Amino acid sequence: MNNLYNSDSIQKGYYGYSSEANASNSNKKPPKNRRDSGMRRKLRRSTILGLILVLIQAALSGYLVYTVMTKKFAFITPEYLYGGIGILAFFLLLTLIMEIKGKLGVKRAGKVISILISLLAGLGIYLLGPWSPMSGNKVDESPFVVFVSASDTFGALDSDKTNSRSDTNIIAAVNPKKHTVMMVSVPRDYYIPIVAKDVAPGSMDKLTHIGMYGNGKAYDANNNELNATEWNYGGDVHHWGLGRQAIMDSLKSTFNFNIDKKHYHFAEINFTGFAKVIDELGGINVHVDESFSTKTYASYGDKDTGKRKKYKYKKGDMEMDGATALTFARERHSFSNGDMQRNKNQVKVINAMSKKILSPSVLFRYNGVVNAVSECYDTDMDISSLVDLQRKVSGGWQIVSFGVIGDPSRQVLTWNGLSKSVVMQDVDSIEHAHQLLNDTLAGKSYKKLKKQAAEYEAAQK
Repeated sequence: MNNLYNSDSIQKGYYGYSSEANASNSNKKPPKNRRDSGMRRKLRRSTILGLILVLIQAALSGYLVYTVMTKKFAFITPEYLYGGIGILAFFLLLTLIMEIKGKLGVKRAGKVISILISLLAGLGIYLLGPWSPMSGNKVDESPFVVFVSASDTFGALDSDKTNSRSDTNIIAAVNPKKHTVMMVSVPRDYYIPIVAKDVAPGSMDKLTHIGMYGNGKAYDANNNELNATEWNYGGDVHHWGLGRQAIMDSLKSTFNFNIDKKHYHFAEINFTGFAKVIDELGGINVHVDESFSTKTYASYGDKDTGKRKKYKYKKGDMEMDGATALTFARERHSFSNGDMQRNKNQVKVINAMSKKILSPSVLFRYNGVVNAVSECYDTDMDISSLVDLQRKVSGGWQIVSFGVIGDPSRQVLTWNGLSKSVVMQDVDSIEHAHQLLNDTLAGKSYKKLKKQAAEYEAAQK
C-alpha cells in the first residue's frame, strides 16, 4: 500500500489511464501541424499561380516566334531567330522548374521572370504584328535611288491597278555607307521627254502626266491597240498600262543618274495616306517662309465631298495637322515662283515627318501610323530591310535637299493639241541635280554635298 502512494512510483502526466496519456501527448502536436498545413497551402497556391503565368509566357513567346517567322522580316536573320527561340525556351524551362521545384522565395522570383518575359514578348507582338508579310526588293549598304511620289488620289491606294498623276516628285539618292541622302525635288509640271513603250521618241509632256501613260500598250475605248501617232493624252488614260515605270524611266533619262535597275526603287503615297500619317504622328512642325492663305483643292477624306476650307499660314514655325500640311505642300498659286516654292515646302514637310517618325514618341502612336501607311502607301522595297539598314546607320541620316527650277510657260502638248501650263527646263539646274545625285551615289561627304547644293541654290536665285 505504501508503494502505491510512493511519489517515485507515480509517472507524471499519467493517472492510470492510457487514454489520458495519449491525450496529453497529442496536445503538443497540433500547433506544428497547422503551421505545416498553412505552408503547404501557400506553396500550392503559389505553384498554381506560377504555372498560369508560365502558360501565358509560353503562349506569348510562341506567338512572337510565329509572327517573326510568318512576316519574313529581313532584319531578323536566322542567327537572331534561332538565338531568340533558344533564349525564350531557356527562360520558359527555367521558370517552369522554379515553380515546380523551388521554395516560396524561388517561386516568387520565377513569377517576376515570367511577367518580364511576357511583357517583352507582348511588346514584340505589338511592334511587329501590324505589318503585312514582308516582300519586295531588299536594300543593303549599296547606294540606291528611290523615286518618292504623292499621287492625287483619295481613299485606299490601288496603284497596281490604277494610274494617277504624281503631285509630288522627289528623287532620293541614298548612300548608306556615307549615311547621306540627296533629295532632288522636281516640279510636277516640268516639261520633259517621255520614255515609255509605244510612245514616239522625242515626245514630251509635263511630269505629272507621264504617270498616266503607262509602260505597255495603249488601247482605245473599244480595246483596239493604238500606235504612236494615234495615241493621245486626252481620251484613253484608262486603257493604258501602269505608268510608274514610265515616270521613273523618264526621270532617269532626264537627270542621267548612275544607277542600275536593281537599285532603283519607288515609294508612293496618296493624299489620304499623307494626311492620315501626319495626324497619327500627332502633327508636325514646319517652317513657313512667307505668310499666305489658300483654300483646299479637295476635302482630303477618303472621298472628296466637294467641301473647301480656307487655311492661313503665318511666317515662322507652325504646328500642322494632316490636312493643313497637305494643303501647304500642294499650294503654288500664292507664290511668285509657284512650283519652285511648292517643291521647297514639300521637302520641308517630308523632313518634318522623318524627324517625327524617328522620334521616341512615335512608339505610343505606332499602330495608328502603321495602319495609315499600310492602306495608302506602296513600294517595291522590303520595309524590314530598310529597318535593318536604319539599325546599322549609327548617328542617323544626313539629308541634303535641292530643288530643280524652270520657267513657267504655256506649251502645246503631245498629239492632242491642248495648251497646258508647264514649267520649261532650266539646263543648268538639271545639270546641277545630275551632279549632286551622282556625287552622292559615288560617296561624296555630307559637308561637301551640303556646300555644293548651297552654291547651286544660290546660283539659281
